[in-house]
Amino acid sequence: MGIMDTLLTKSTLNKLLESPWRSEDTYVTAGAYMHCSRGTHEEVLNKQDPNGMYINGRSMLTVKDCVTSTSEPGTIQGAIPFDRMGQELDGNFYSFGYCRSDMNPLKAAEKTLGFTDPSYMVDPDPEEPTAGQFIYPCAPKLMPTVLGPSSAGGPSPEPQFKLSGAVSALTTLLERLAGAQTEWTNGSPNVSIQGVQALTSKSCLFCQYGGQIRLLTNGMDPAPPEFSAR
Repeated sequence: MGIMDTLLTKSTLNKLLESPWRSEDTYVTAGAYMHCSRGTHEEVLNKQDPNGMYINGRSMLTVKDCVTSTSEPGTIQGAIPFDRMGQELDGNFYSFGYCRSDMNPLKAAEKTLGFTDPSYMVDPDPEEPTAGQFIYPCAPKLMPTVLGPSSAGGPSPEPQFKLSGAVSALTTLLERLAGAQTEWTNGSPNVSIQGVQALTSKSCLFCQYGGQIRLLTNGMDPAPPEFSAR
């Protein structure tokens, strides 16, 4: 099957995002499918190293299981840095196919420098704003997650900058940014694996190019037939 035949359709995406299991705070295991709001394809979330915790024979995942596979850095006309995915699946996941974001470096080069990388694909989805436009291969660049002091894995609350506490609030925010790590948000508040919060159905990641990465399946329930056919 070619790249066009395996595009993640809107009907499949919407059906999975509205699945009843998503309303519950369920755990997630290796083999779960996920998607990026700016990507063209779903991706599988793998577990590189067993942690000894299993559900129905599948390894449980934690908020730290978000390592992207190795990419190769380069520059476009010596001006715009970009990454191209390598050949190995050596992380928890690889790529979401093609990226529809204007912040993608290859798209930025097209718009600002008139440079068109030959790796492009013309977006065939008529329901997307980028339909008929060039889109370029996805090489995920994840953003660090800033957690509050009592957070259960979610993003920290927006600071309240009242005049009397502005300096203190800004200092606290800077300290959190300095220690920020890349991990899934909304980990389990009750279950940890080797000191790390378990991954849940409500967890998500954010890409530097504007995409939100969310889970489509929990790894335990059967995947849609169109996924397994691929």
